[in-house]
Amino acid sequence: MKVILNHETLDWEEVQLSPLNRGFRYGDGFFETIVIINGIPRLLEKHLHRLKSGAKILNLDVQRILDFDTIQKKIHDIQSANNMLGDAKMRLMIWRNSSGLYTPADNKTHYLLTIESANISKIPLLKTAGISVKIINYPSPVSRFKTLSAMKYVIAGIEKKEKKLDEIIILDYQGHVSETMNSNLFWNIKGRYYTPPLSTGCIEGIMRNWLINELKHHGFFVEEKLVATEELLNSDYIFTTNTTGLSHIQKINQKTFGIDMVSQELISSIS
Repeated sequence: MKVILNHETLDWEEVQLSPLNRGFRYGDGFFETIVIINGIPRLLEKHLHRLKSGAKILNLDVQRILDFDTIQKKIHDIQSANNMLGDAKMRLMIWRNSSGLYTPADNKTHYLLTIESANISKIPLLKTAGISVKIINYPSPVSRFKTLSAMKYVIAGIEKKEKKLDEIIILDYQGHVSETMNSNLFWNIKGRYYTPPLSTGCIEGIMRNWLINELKHHGFFVEEKLVATEELLNSDYIFTTNTTGLSHIQKINQKTFGIDMVSQELISSIS
């Protein structure tokens, strides 16, 4: 497997990272998972915009790294090097390359680009979900980004596995619905669409923002709304979105829900 580390194409086994790597020691960085459909990265510009926004908060110097044309070329290079010209998932990680403890000496940045083959299905997945009792979301300056510190989602994943669920829903510190372990959450009541606001500490998903805009463009009512679990369970449809697409939640506890084909068809239409 070939990867790209700071513009250099290497075999996976050749990658050497310092024990002082700040991404490893402090989670001092961000990442994006970018889906590639038929060889074309989906919503690439929006992924890079989110990375740049996060980097600005951490004062990371990413001007050289996150130039759109440069990243587009590097994606093509890694696709060719690994002979992956069809569907795939790419992971772009950036971290501060600096000395210092919690206070870094400077803002120089390194990056790593990896790719793996993927079968991106357009068939909606049906999932059984539950509510997490181990993880609570809190908003912060970086809660809307994908940081290199994802411990809460690991714990949520362990809880999901223990409960033998397909998906687990995370609440915020006030008991409002926030997100799931790896996706944003939407629900539909009587033809109206809702999703939690960023104030619940959820990730500002690329697909979340895209779908909100598309639904509004097609004349649907969409609102970012604070709700408790009880109101969520009154929904006609509940579904999740992330970079790979959309999944329907079919069941929470003993309550079952329908399938919202409008959102599914919109996401399937992304070129």
